[in-house]
Amino acid sequence: MKKMILFISLLFLGGCSLAPQRSGVEIMSSPQAKVYLDGKSAGMTPYKNNELKPGDMDVKLVSPDGKNSWQKTIRLENYSDTVVDIKLDDQTSGYVLNLEKTGVDKSGLLVSADPNQAAVAIDGEIKGFSPLKIEDVGEGDKQITISYPGYKSNTIYAKGINGYQLLIDATLAPEVVPIATESPVPTPGGTSGQTVKILDTGVGWLRVRDTASVNGKEVGRVTPGQHYPLLEIGTDWDKIQVNTTISGWVSTKYVSKDE
Repeated sequence: MKKMILFISLLFLGGCSLAPQRSGVEIMSSPQAKVYLDGKSAGMTPYKNNELKPGDMDVKLVSPDGKNSWQKTIRLENYSDTVVDIKLDDQTSGYVLNLEKTGVDKSGLLVSADPNQAAVAIDGEIKGFSPLKIEDVGEGDKQITISYPGYKSNTIYAKGINGYQLLIDATLAPEVVPIATESPVPTPGGTSGQTVKILDTGVGWLRVRDTASVNGKEVGRVTPGQHYPLLEIGTDWDKIQVNTTISGWVSTKYVSKDE
């Protein structure tokens, strides 16, 4: 799914105890879809409404041609927004993101995902596997990436706020990518004359990208413990030859150069 910078916002009403309870929802989809709230037509995506009552609400999205749909009951929290971002196709994917008040002076995170046991990384560092609860991720902007072998990863940008817990419910879509297993190129070394060993990543594989950046397109995956010819040496990324047809860049954090 295309990355989108999304920040949960609190709908504080001046802290007045007599202020009416109120929640907001922001719904996005690709492609554009019809929106139904509790069974009633509410318009088209992108949809935003800050005048809703807290509590459970059934959300349904239907593609214009009626071929694809997504439906889920979400929880609207008082004085906060809930974000829904869904890709509607034959392999529906996306996430629901909201804030839950905890009253604790920490910024928490709770992640659930389908498939289960998906890796959860915060600002590029793997913190564990879904379902995952972290008591304190710290305040401020966070990049949260959810990934699973054979599925498209989902990257979400949100803001940690003390006294609240970020709730993320993500669904990943299967992805067909060339995966290198036990057949690296049987040459002693690449153009640099060296080979590298893939180190443990915590998830059993390492992404190979077409450019030396986390934004680079994934062109394959390699297995920890395997050795691959080194083509170019970079500062944070090294280029390796995966097999006879695939080469790409891997993070230097997860490789060691062979003697």
